[in-house]
Amino acid sequence: MKKAIWATTLALCVTGCVRVDQIAVCDGSRAARADHAAALALDGGDRSVVTGARLIRLIDVGCADGRK
Repeated sequence: MKKAIWATTLALCVTGCVRVDQIAVCDGSRAARADHAAALALDGGDRSVVTGARLIRLIDVGCADGRK
């Protein structure tokens, strides 16, 4: 039982250090970010528009690579 706990703990430590591929995250979320921005502009309340716009701006800055 102790070996299983140690193996699980070690696996969690190792996988927690894996770097996420920024390009994959940015490319994979590009359409969703655009859809979210359009939905907020269409029917979002005041607060959701502000927070959604901030979220999208932060992601866009983090994903800035010269492509739109």
